[in-house]
Amino acid sequence: MATLSPPPADSKIAAFRTALPVETRTSPTADRLCAMGEPARLAKGAPLAPDADDDRLVFIACGSAKLVAPIHQVLAFHFPGDLVSVLRQSASAPWGNFRLAALSPCELVIFPADRFLDVAQGDPVVLRAVLTRSLQALHRSRTRMMQMGHKSAGARIADFLVSMAERLADCTAGACAFSLPMSRRDIGDSLGLTIETVSRQLTELREAGLVVTEGRSNVCLSDVAALATIAGRHTAGAPTAPKTDQI
Repeated sequence: MATLSPPPADSKIAAFRTALPVETRTSPTADRLCAMGEPARLAKGAPLAPDADDDRLVFIACGSAKLVAPIHQVLAFHFPGDLVSVLRQSASAPWGNFRLAALSPCELVIFPADRFLDVAQGDPVVLRAVLTRSLQALHRSRTRMMQMGHKSAGARIADFLVSMAERLADCTAGACAFSLPMSRRDIGDSLGLTIETVSRQLTELREAGLVVTEGRSNVCLSDVAALATIAGRHTAGAPTAPKTDQI
């Protein structure tokens, strides 16, 4: 008599488990979190359907996405390994109805935020990792707000490219190449710049020999440290974001 094999684990759930701290991946807490996660897919350009009842935590297993405010301003870009807070939709406070939209085909795991945090509290290592990831996102938001009021257009673009080098290519010095999933309009919206200004600043960086672009998305940076200097990252007292490869 043939024996039945258990169904294969969903790849998105497996990616979430792998993102947990190593010592917790086979723990009861990890099992409970994985059991409550809802796998989902978003086609390029598609928004995550709103939820009027629950705040959610969305894990990006594959692909890239943007968090957009009701006024269509891009608040953040998210990539594999990110855990994104998406609040419930509210008719009484529509200005807080941020939406997550796919920049490329996305594989997601969606968790009810309250239940996720209730379970995570059972393992201090998992909870600390979640809080560290949240502090990273908060740091990026604060840095972007500071740029809006105090940095030149050139410094904003340089800082954006350095940030993408770190997040997409794990590169903080030397040369590196990567593909940007967002449009120049999205870049401008996230930095408070027009698309014309974004194009002009990229042209100036190309003429300076710091950036080479190919097509709409491929970028090669010749000297990430030099761009970081233009961005003002090496000034005294400049904040440094916490870094982690795990949730």
